[in-house]
Amino acid sequence: MGKNRRAQVTIFIIIAILIVGGIILFFALKGFGVKSIPTELEPVYDYYISCLEDTSRQGIQLLGEQGGYIETPEFVPGSNYRPFSSELDFFGQGIPYWMYVTGNNLLKEQVPTKTSMEEELGKYVGERIVDCDFSALEEAGFDVYSESGEVDVVVKEGVVSFDVVAPLAIYRGESSAIVDKHSFELNSKLGKFYGMALDIYDYEKSSAFLEEYGVDVMRLYAPVTGTEITCSPKVFVDEEIRADIVEGLTLNVPTIKLDGDYYELSSKERDYFVADAGFSVDENINFMYSSEWPTRIEMYGDRVAKPVGLQEGFGILGFCYVPYHFVYDINYPVLIQIYDNEELFQFPVSVIIEKNRPRDALPSITGEFVDSDVCEFKNQDVRVYTYDWNLNPVESRIQYKCLNSVCEIGETKTMGSDAILEGKFPSCVGGVVIASSEGYADSKAEIFPNEDSVANVILKKKYKMNLDLGSGVKQAWISFESEDYNAVALYPETKSIELVEGFYNVSVQIYDDSSLKFPAINDVKCVDVPKSGIAGFLGGETEECFDVNIPETNVDFAVIGGGKTTEFITEGQLIESNEINFVVPLFGLPNSIESLQQNFIKSEDETIYLSFE
Repeated sequence: MGKNRRAQVTIFIIIAILIVGGIILFFALKGFGVKSIPTELEPVYDYYISCLEDTSRQGIQLLGEQGGYIETPEFVPGSNYRPFSSELDFFGQGIPYWMYVTGNNLLKEQVPTKTSMEEELGKYVGERIVDCDFSALEEAGFDVYSESGEVDVVVKEGVVSFDVVAPLAIYRGESSAIVDKHSFELNSKLGKFYGMALDIYDYEKSSAFLEEYGVDVMRLYAPVTGTEITCSPKVFVDEEIRADIVEGLTLNVPTIKLDGDYYELSSKERDYFVADAGFSVDENINFMYSSEWPTRIEMYGDRVAKPVGLQEGFGILGFCYVPYHFVYDINYPVLIQIYDNEELFQFPVSVIIEKNRPRDALPSITGEFVDSDVCEFKNQDVRVYTYDWNLNPVESRIQYKCLNSVCEIGETKTMGSDAILEGKFPSCVGGVVIASSEGYADSKAEIFPNEDSVANVILKKKYKMNLDLGSGVKQAWISFESEDYNAVALYPETKSIELVEGFYNVSVQIYDDSSLKFPAINDVKCVDVPKSGIAGFLGGETEECFDVNIPETNVDFAVIGGGKTTEFITEGQLIESNEINFVVPLFGLPNSIESLQQNFIKSEDETIYLSFE
């Protein structure tokens, strides 16, 4: 019995020794790093860690340059009419938008999380461990074996830490070392810059401050609503207005600042460009825009504004004025950069201005529609075909007008002898399909819910025609108006016009230099207005008077000729001719305000003649 007890005690002692030895061996192997490596093998291990650090820095740099992504999300292309893809091309490098407008007019977000950045960086380093080149060390007599592994990354405010699990074996002569785990840290502002980027993005998303600046640029650089004192028409050219808006964005976007200490203002007036985001910025921030980046500017309004004051029924107002009003849809990218002398974090957003207004604040998540609610519910399958007059396929942009909303649907694509789009449309009584294509006039086709599943749209080709009004014409306004297509020209600044086949009302007014003056007006005008309260409800009126003070006005250009005609212009005439000649009655230069008005009335009554060459 005593022997058995001694045997049991001996066994327990042996087991205890083995356990303690195992624990000691475990901790010895776990801590088997630089301290445990033989001195003659340390240069190899130092090189290995240096290689991992270099790879890690490359990954951190990629995360900063690509908006928090190493592997960018699946690329989503834009369209000819919605030019934003899911990435901004910045000198050949694709940077994913954190917020952008898709080709079907959907507002999307793709903001990386801190966890996703850590996972991507860990994967990036882990896959490249085997790329470390030990050839020079092997020539010096070392044998080195390394394998890929797993890397755990933690992004902090000022450092990024790496825990690497990957086998590394080093041999030379009688010396050897095997290390499975490695840890190191890199000083980096990736975490700080990412946090600042989130703050800036949340501020932009909730306040639309970039859109507010964009609206100011639009109103400063483009005609919106106003009047000009003149007796001649005013022509607005789309290309010139777009160029002015782009120039305004190019000059003004880089001047935007956030409240902080990273800049000095040249004057107090520059405070306008400083946005108070609710936090103070202590790093450099750039807001960038380039005219080379995709920019969508669509204008709505009459391109030719006619003067008011000379028409019959107005009497002599004492002055002429031209009223105008334009509405704009503007989308453009802004690249936001946070940086110091060594590191950079940048991300782009799409700035969205709809109908002269900044987009609504977005306090929440992805999937907000820019279109109205009507466009959101697309539940009717429709196939659209687009052709020219000879039934050749014409690839076209397809929109759908329902009530006061215009919904983006997509584009027809050539398939054999047809240009086809199969898409979802909102159900709408009296909805209209609108087809647009470069070089063609817009065309429409009406469809009805639950009845029409196919729409065939014929587009008329535009033909460029030169204009000839004879010698000595200093300025003329020429208008071709038909039921579904209009074209105007201000001659001689514009000596050509694009026309399609159709029945036109043609108008011409010829202007010349004038020395007429409208005298100053200082008068009191009185009008009858409804009385307040119940008396006004019962039809009672009272007289109210107001002062009219208009300074002396010069009439720089006066109507000296003009007239109208109706003309059916065939496609054959447009194909076979390249010039339209006009015969226009002349009335002579007016010498009084009354004769100026008479000339204007004659230009509405006289007949002009056209010939094609």
